[in-house]
Amino acid sequence: MALTYQQQIAAIKADKNLSDDEKARLKSQLADQEYGAKSFDINQFSDLLGRLEGSKMRQQRQKSVEGRRDIFSQGLAGMMSNF
Repeated sequence: MALTYQQQIAAIKADKNLSDDEKARLKSQLADQEYGAKSFDINQFSDLLGRLEGSKMRQQRQKSVEGRRDIFSQGLAGMMSNF
């Protein structure tokens, strides 16, 4: 059965064979394991980045299509105003 973080800290504090420096080092390592940065999954990051880039490209493409529509409608309005 695995000990909880608090139980491990209590065990380190209660150990009479460890110096104060060793106790501090062990508590620091334990805190890093418990609360430090978790493992980084590069594949998940790459997937998310690819999805973001795809979304940005679709947004840009939609913006370009809407821009062409605006230009076309302005040109058509200009031609109609000449009649």
